[in-house]
Amino acid sequence: MRTRIPRYIDDPPQIFWWEIDEVVVFSGAFVVGALGGQTLGGLLGGFALSWLLERLKSGRGSAFLLHLAYWYGLSGVRPESHKERFFE
Repeated sequence: MRTRIPRYIDDPPQIFWWEIDEVVVFSGAFVVGALGGQTLGGLLGGFALSWLLERLKSGRGSAFLLHLAYWYGLSGVRPESHKERFFE
């Protein structure tokens, strides 16, 4: 039995060929569509939104969305530099 070892230690978790954030976007759109009585619309919308997210992230690194959310103040994650004391 073979075990898949990630190529890099910082690789995000994956489900099949999608990264976990793309799966969350797809699942959210599908669930909203299914609850609204538009299962096919949710399915197609989920594929479209996950494809757009994949295109947005391509070539920018895996933490691009986290950096973008921090830049616009949408993320509660703060860099730890605010804990540092500077001495001259």
